[in-house]
Amino acid sequence: MSANLEQWAKVFSALGNPERLAVVAHLLARGRQNCRELAEHVRLSTPALSYHLRLLEEAGLITREKRGRQRCLRVSPELAKILRPKVLAALKKEGK
Repeated sequence: MSANLEQWAKVFSALGNPERLAVVAHLLARGRQNCRELAEHVRLSTPALSYHLRLLEEAGLITREKRGRQRCLRVSPELAKILRPKVLAALKKEGK
């Protein structure tokens, strides 16, 4: 299997889970967010959130950045290249 197909499989797998879609929707609606705020909003335990974030990051859908002592998350610019504008808008609306 080509590396390209493997990457697409990761993307579709990551987006095929309701918890991960909730994370992406929330980040689309809010922009950047720290892990604690994100966990509170999507109502996941820290270990569960960590697991979902790892899969989203491996798929290239989110990025982490350090701001002082906090680690912030945001949606990767690659997501806009993958999803159609209507899907992005619908997810953003769900994240509010």
